[in-house]
Amino acid sequence: MFALKNKKFAYLFIAFFILTNFLWNYFFQHKQAFLDWGGVTFQTIACLTSFGWLLATYKNDDGMAKKFWLYLGLGILSYIIGILIWVFYEFILGVHGDTLLLPKIFWIGQNGFYFVALLYMMNVVKSKLLTIRFSFDMLIIMAVAATFNWVFIIAPLLKMEGNPFHLVELMYPILDLGVLGGVISLFIASNSVFNKKTLYLLVVGLLVQITADTIFSFLTVKNLYTVGSISEPLWILSLFILALAGLYHETPSHVKGEKGYETESRNKFFIKHSLPYVGVLLLSLYVISQIYHIAPVVVGLFLTILLVVLRQLFTLLENDKLVSKLNDLNEQLEVKVKERTDRLVETINQMEYLAYHDVVTGLPNRRFIEKRLSRAISNHNVRSKKKIAFLLLDLDRFKHINDSLGHSYGDLLLKEVGDRLSASLKPNELVCRIGGDEYGILLENTNELQIEKTAENILTVLRKTYDIKEEELYVTPSIGVAIFPEHGDDFESLLMKADTAMYKVKEAGKNHYKIYHVEMDIEPQVTMENALRKGIERNELELYFQPQVSLENNHIVGVEALLRWIRPDQGMVPPCEFIPLAEETGLILPLGEWVLKEACLQSVKWEQKGFLPIRIAVNISAIQFQQNNFIEKVTETLFETKANPENIELEITESVAMGSIEETLSKLNSLKEMGFHMAMDDFGTGYSSLQYLNQYPIDHLKIDRSFISSLNTSEKNVEIVKLIVLMAKGLNYKVIAEGVEDECQKLFLQSIECDEYQGYLYSPPLNKLDTEVLLQQQLTNK
Repeated sequence: MFALKNKKFAYLFIAFFILTNFLWNYFFQHKQAFLDWGGVTFQTIACLTSFGWLLATYKNDDGMAKKFWLYLGLGILSYIIGILIWVFYEFILGVHGDTLLLPKIFWIGQNGFYFVALLYMMNVVKSKLLTIRFSFDMLIIMAVAATFNWVFIIAPLLKMEGNPFHLVELMYPILDLGVLGGVISLFIASNSVFNKKTLYLLVVGLLVQITADTIFSFLTVKNLYTVGSISEPLWILSLFILALAGLYHETPSHVKGEKGYETESRNKFFIKHSLPYVGVLLLSLYVISQIYHIAPVVVGLFLTILLVVLRQLFTLLENDKLVSKLNDLNEQLEVKVKERTDRLVETINQMEYLAYHDVVTGLPNRRFIEKRLSRAISNHNVRSKKKIAFLLLDLDRFKHINDSLGHSYGDLLLKEVGDRLSASLKPNELVCRIGGDEYGILLENTNELQIEKTAENILTVLRKTYDIKEEELYVTPSIGVAIFPEHGDDFESLLMKADTAMYKVKEAGKNHYKIYHVEMDIEPQVTMENALRKGIERNELELYFQPQVSLENNHIVGVEALLRWIRPDQGMVPPCEFIPLAEETGLILPLGEWVLKEACLQSVKWEQKGFLPIRIAVNISAIQFQQNNFIEKVTETLFETKANPENIELEITESVAMGSIEETLSKLNSLKEMGFHMAMDDFGTGYSSLQYLNQYPIDHLKIDRSFISSLNTSEKNVEIVKLIVLMAKGLNYKVIAEGVEDECQKLFLQSIECDEYQGYLYSPPLNKLDTEVLLQQQLTNK
């Protein structure tokens, strides 16, 4: 933009130029040739100067008003062309210029471009204009202006005779009305594009242009127009004022120390809202001047209108004071909003930290390592021999520490593990807590040898004793390793492979690490779950029965019903693979109901075939037993199958007994009253209290196979089995030993007066047909 000294020069130049123009017209008012050449010269110089200043403004502007200055410049250019055409015809061809149509079209084109420029700006600030109040204000002002234009210019032009161009000259007042509407819109709208000086200069310049055009049209109507009349200096003045507006223009982004151009002065507020009232007063004055002598009451009407207008103006001023107070309140509110925003930003930063970090350990969380791993993979050089490794670490027996000592100990242990891992890793290696007792470790730019070395180091560090609240704790890690790009190309695939490898470590005895290889792949849990659901629907399930034999006479006294899943494409699925899945997914409920119903039906069929009554033992899962409607389900099954409950034994585990004591006793007593036998399965492996055990209506205690299998190698287990049998006898329970596989175990159990046993020594689990063969043999021998 122009420097301040250039603006001062512009003011001096304009003042000198206008004064010179007036003096020229005054001294040569009686010399038409001098007036003609002077008028042409002064107007041409003014046009070229203004056009140059506006062109400079257009080039330097990078805001919303850029095209506006272009259209103004084009309007001045159109005016110059009109002058040059007039000069050519007037001075060269000797044709009287006033009779020519072509220069008038270009002169009118100036107003057309001005109107287009204002339309463009009205579109820019349309959000400020599209209000009901603005619409009515504009209608009032334009109605007044159009009325005066019609009375003094348009109607007389239409009545003129002998002027072939009066229709062209009609465009002056019509376009001036359009320009006036644009000027008022620009003034009434907020100063969101122009600063105050630019806006006022634009408004004054365009109003001077409209005034000059109006004088020219009025003189033309009165047939008084001559070269050198007052309209010509006014035209020149309007050009210079518009050019000055360009010199003062700055885009809002360049304004320093201000919030754009939104501030509205009190004076502008008063002028803006008084314009429609001033228009009404002017029109009223004109009407009164025409008809007051006919109807004196019109004077009273005018005074009334004047008082109403004044009252409305003062009301607006009072409203303005209220608005000022509101603005003050808004400023105070902005300060408070800023304070709140600062606090909100601080909170968001804290939330962002929490979103990517674990609360307990302070380590990065799964989301953080997922992003870090994705970035490492995207930046990895495919030609490099270096690898990216993801290690998944799980703490062995952590659940026992949590359950026995409480979560406070568990949380402190997790934090200590995280601290040890962080201290043992290099700065470019990342450790995070995935969740629960699982940690993830990211190694970049590494190789298999370094991965194994890091895993060994982690094992060594984490095996050391932990001192938590004066308690000495021992935990060991199981680590699974997946490597990019061999085992996957994203976080989910690497996590899944590392998880597979980690569970292989747990199956092999825990406290070690393994690198994933393809042979480790197992059927995905989702696939097996879907297959199990379909297996239930397709009747792929079958009951097998393992005999329970009396140690006194070696007769079969019962059988345990064992669920088997026979898949058409794979054969028999081991129970250890699908039973835990069924418990986790809730499928254990329909499976448990099916097993109980099939056992009851089988009991009825064997009784109908004439076999000796034997009990069928059915395992009841903890989830199944804890259902609120468990007793109703059992009752319904008995009713449907017509089975004798005395031939059915329900086996519960110690985990079932660890629930609500009152509820457990209530259910067990209900089942006992119905006639069922009750057995405590896997006794000795849980944590049930002997105090409550004495209250349960139990018929049998089943010694877990883990004690029986180690009788030949563990003196402690020998004593434990003796103690269980002695205790059961004292409580008047019968004892069944599971997993008996050799004669030595059987003889030992006979020596301590154990009642019954089951296991491969007598028979493995059999299908119902083979079981019936055994039962038939026993019936025949008897």
